[in-house]
Amino acid sequence: MFARKVLGLNEAQQAVEVILKEASRNPGRPVSVAVVDHQGEIVCFAKMDGATAMFNYMALKKARSSVTTGMNTRTWNQFLGKRNYTPDDFVPDATRIPGGIAIVEPKAGNAGESGPGENVVYGGIGVSGLSGNEDEAFSIMGLEAIQKAVWG
Repeated sequence: MFARKVLGLNEAQQAVEVILKEASRNPGRPVSVAVVDHQGEIVCFAKMDGATAMFNYMALKKARSSVTTGMNTRTWNQFLGKRNYTPDDFVPDATRIPGGIAIVEPKAGNAGESGPGENVVYGGIGVSGLSGNEDEAFSIMGLEAIQKAVWG
């Protein structure tokens, strides 16, 4: 029999709240936030007023990409580039746009930066609406909130 810890709504909501609190400092630049479980299913989703349908779609795509690949979307892009691969070689529907973070147990220097299969992935966080760097920074805030809540 196989047993595993599963990301819960409470943890997912904590990540979304942290991200939206920070993003709300600039309400004229709305974001969408998606948190998914280890199978890529939505646990929690929120969008700021004014967020577009594309932001909603991309937040979910970034979160699911991180779960599927086991790494953040920026690292996925680097992984592919170093090997001269394309997404179609592995996961055709995964995005390489920064802003997706794999939810993993905290380790020194780890914010979803390891390679595929190197961590137990509990879920993913995706943020969309700003630049890739800004989206990624928000996703990392959410990851840190979950890691603090679950692992202290």
